[in-house]
Amino acid sequence: MCDTMWKSFEKGGIFAKNSDRSCNEPNLVQFIPGGETDKKPIQCTYISVPQVDNKYSVLLVRPSWMWGAEMGINELGVIIGNEAVFTKSKDKKVERLLGMDILRLALERAKDAKDAMDEIIKALTEFGQGGNCGFDKKFYYDNSFLVADRNDAYIIETSGYDYKTKKLEGYGNISNRLSIEEDDFAKKHTNKLITHFAGSMKRQNCGCNSMKNAQNLRDMFAALRTHDTDDRDKLYKKGSVSSVCMHQSLLGDHTTGSMVVDSREDIPVIWITGSSTPCLSIFKPVFFGHIIPPVFLNDKDSLEYWLKREYLNRAIFAGLIDADIHTAKAKELEEEFISSYESLLKSGASMKQFVEFSKQCSEKEEAFINTYSEIIENVKNQKIQFHGLWEKKTKKLIAKQSLQS
Repeated sequence: MCDTMWKSFEKGGIFAKNSDRSCNEPNLVQFIPGGETDKKPIQCTYISVPQVDNKYSVLLVRPSWMWGAEMGINELGVIIGNEAVFTKSKDKKVERLLGMDILRLALERAKDAKDAMDEIIKALTEFGQGGNCGFDKKFYYDNSFLVADRNDAYIIETSGYDYKTKKLEGYGNISNRLSIEEDDFAKKHTNKLITHFAGSMKRQNCGCNSMKNAQNLRDMFAALRTHDTDDRDKLYKKGSVSSVCMHQSLLGDHTTGSMVVDSREDIPVIWITGSSTPCLSIFKPVFFGHIIPPVFLNDKDSLEYWLKREYLNRAIFAGLIDADIHTAKAKELEEEFISSYESLLKSGASMKQFVEFSKQCSEKEEAFINTYSEIIENVKNQKIQFHGLWEKKTKKLIAKQSLQS
């Protein structure tokens, strides 16, 4: 369960998305080079599909166990975010393409937003969608997508093989519900019961209000960190399925990765947490094609990066670190990154300077995380006592990683 937002400005736009999945489900940030392919069929999460002659390079934020991705951008500046939607369609358990697979296929093949929309529709109608989407549970759903480039943005909502599209004007967002009313698409296909309990109405309305009022990059970060006012005092104990910054609850999932793409300049800047829980994390600036953490080439390094920050977040959930003090320090460092980026823009900095800046931000954030090294190791080595929901979840997280190492 997730939220994806987009707003246009005088030049370009800003895309923002949270990936809400199981709290124990690592989200990897990976750069995958493009170019000429071997033309062999692609093995997606469950099925294989024909390959094209050439594919574009992509930067993905993807759940560690699947081929596809929750969100990403390609070398031409095409951006896509995916959402689960709960519909009346049949045969969701039949293994076809996951919505995340469709997203990655479109990014590897699309030259602009309109082309990406066409690629999504092509994959949907030729191969269909279906199969278990859950990491540690059975979870079946259809998908919606928000696709954008520097000039245009579109929404594609689906139910089985059926779909409806909408061109966005000014701003727009999607959540875990069908929202396109044309031809009664949402009314005809929505599973009202599951959609209601997904908390998507509150989140979509919150995201919409954020888009209306957003003036800059800071506002977009804030939008992804929004908490439902009714749940702010119980986020670490009971969670909140109604918050854009989702916290694990008995019914809902958790924000496991976040990405913002600012395409208002000729060279897009991509801001990524590389970790869960954006209200506690720092957005770091990266530039497409440059392998600087939180961006990695391989699964192992990206997983270690995510886990290190996850163990820190679990210590905060347990009350072992003062959340307010931590957040104040994290936001101070993030503000330094944003202000430095804005200064570089004003000075007409070169790409080389931007890449060096990205490296410095990565190193500073890593140094900040390392100030918690002892407590991170204590969580990892199960020397910390958790309570309630997080006791069972954290034991499972550590046990799974121990088996895989």
